[in-house]
Amino acid sequence: MPKDHGLRVVLTEFGVTADDLLGHGGEAWVYALGDDRVLRVLHSGGRAGDIRRRQHLVDGLSRSGPPFELPEVLEVGEAGGRVFAIERRLPGRSVLEVLHFSTGSQRRHLVERYLDTAAALGDLHLDPRDTFGDLMSDDPITTSTWHTYLVERAAANLARSTSEFWSIDAGELAGELPEPTGPAFVHLDAFAGNMLTDGTSITAVIDFGSTSVAGDRRLDPISAAVYLAAPEITPVTTPADIDVAMSWLRAADLHQWFDPARRWLAAFWSFAVDDPTVLRWCRGVLLDRG
Repeated sequence: MPKDHGLRVVLTEFGVTADDLLGHGGEAWVYALGDDRVLRVLHSGGRAGDIRRRQHLVDGLSRSGPPFELPEVLEVGEAGGRVFAIERRLPGRSVLEVLHFSTGSQRRHLVERYLDTAAALGDLHLDPRDTFGDLMSDDPITTSTWHTYLVERAAANLARSTSEFWSIDAGELAGELPEPTGPAFVHLDAFAGNMLTDGTSITAVIDFGSTSVAGDRRLDPISAAVYLAAPEITPVTTPADIDVAMSWLRAADLHQWFDPARRWLAAFWSFAVDDPTVLRWCRGVLLDRG
C-alpha cells in the first residue's frame, strides 16, 4: 500500500490493491474497479468541484458525437480527506504504452491516427463565442483575439516558473503563430499518454481539464507532433515516428508552425516547476539554444 494516508484510506474503502493500478499523473492516481469502471484518486488538495466542472465541459463536447469516446464521471466522493471519482472505464490502452511494442506499418498507421484524432478535437462541440481563452483554468485569461491570449498566457506561465524564464519575451513567442478565423475547442495536452487505442484506431481521448481553451484548432495536431518529437514527453518515439508526424503536418500545410508552436508550448508548460522532466524540456527549447 502507498505511504500516502489519504490515498490508503480511499483504496481500502474500495478494496483496491497495488495490482489494480492503471497509472498516475500530475492530478491523480487511477485504479481499475473491475472491467467497466476506474477509481481516480486526486492528489492532496484536489477539489470535487473541478471534477464536476470538467464533466460539464466534456458533456458539452460530446454533443458533437465524436468517433472516439470521452470520459464519463459516475460518482464523486471524499474519504480520508481525499477527493475521488468513479468513472466509466474507457476501451483501449494508451498510445504511449502501445508504442512500446508496435512496429512496422501498424506503428506508422497508429502515429497517423494519433495526429488525425488530435486534429478532430477541433470538431468537438463548443458553444458559439466571440472570445478566446481558458475554459477551466483557476486564473482564466479571456481575450478578443487569439494572439492576445497567446501573449498573456505565455507571460503568466513564465512568471510562475523559475527565474531563469522571466526574461523571455512572450510577445515574440506568440508573434509567429497565426490568427484563426474564430475559436474552436483546443485540448492542448493531447500527447500520446492521453489517447487510448486498440492498436489500430484511437478509441478514446482523456484528461480534459485546466489546459483546455477556446482557440486555434490547428494547435492540437501541431502540439501532438511537438510532444511526439520530445523525448522527455514521449520517450518511446523513434526518428521514423517523427518523420511520419512531420509528413502529416506537411500534408495538412501545418509544418511551418511546428517550431513557433514548440516554443510557445514550452513557455506554456514552464509553470510545471514540480515536474523536472517537463521543465527540462522547456529549458531545452527556450534556453539551451546555443
